Amino acid sequence: MRDTEPVSDEVEELRERIAELERRVAVLFQQTGAADWEADARSAPPVSDEARELIAAGEMRKAAKLYMQQTGAGIGEATAALGEVAKELRAE
Repeated sequence: MRDTEPVSDEVEELRERIAELERRVAVLFQQTGAADWEADARSAPPVSDEARELIAAGEMRKAAKLYMQQTGAGIGEATAALGEVAKELRAE
């Protein structure tokens, strides 16, 4: 058990550091008014299969136009949502 204690202490310390960094980033977003793309992507309407196919084919502009027509989203929300889909597709 003694061998795992330093690891668990280190993991807990890293969690605390991450929490503090996330808090600081949130403050920076709030103070600067910068867009939080990850939060925008989480709250964005789902991306249709047709838009996903366009993204996979490298047609990001067409996908954005279609997505905005389908959902009524603005350019920022569309960019965030489609960017997340593009990341998912690259990871596959």
